[in-house]
Amino acid sequence: MRRVPDFEEFYGAARPRLLRAVGFTIDDRDLSVEMVDEALSRAYAKWAMVAQMANPDGWVYRVAMNLARNRFRRVRLERRRPLPVERAPDDLQGWSDPTIAAALAQLPVEQRAVVVLRFHLDWSVDAIAVALGVPPGTVKSRLHRALERLESLLEEA
Repeated sequence: MRRVPDFEEFYGAARPRLLRAVGFTIDDRDLSVEMVDEALSRAYAKWAMVAQMANPDGWVYRVAMNLARNRFRRVRLERRRPLPVERAPDDLQGWSDPTIAAALAQLPVEQRAVVVLRFHLDWSVDAIAVALGVPPGTVKSRLHRALERLESLLEEA
């Protein structure tokens, strides 16, 4: 039987990883902190259920991303124009090569998410599929397209 961590243990270990992953994906440090903290508070409220999941990090990541998408939609509707994407500060970017970080920022969010989860958090395709709520084949195709695009962007740089 799998050992279930208490919420404090989970929070301490997962929050930094989730902040980096969501920050890479949405490319906005302040919003990523807000969304991860909200998702973690929701995990706390449902900890008995979340703790039993195969990948509690994935559940929190998915909730944070859904919250961010909802925020982007609401703001776009209010303003009726696209929002500029704010660059994440260096402490959140994590990849030491600024060329890679810049290329990653040019990917669509769906592609950026799979790259971050696969290579930054080292999640399996199946874990990414569960976290994003898509089939594993979709994760593979997004990852393939993202890597092709990254290769092209890095060759240009």
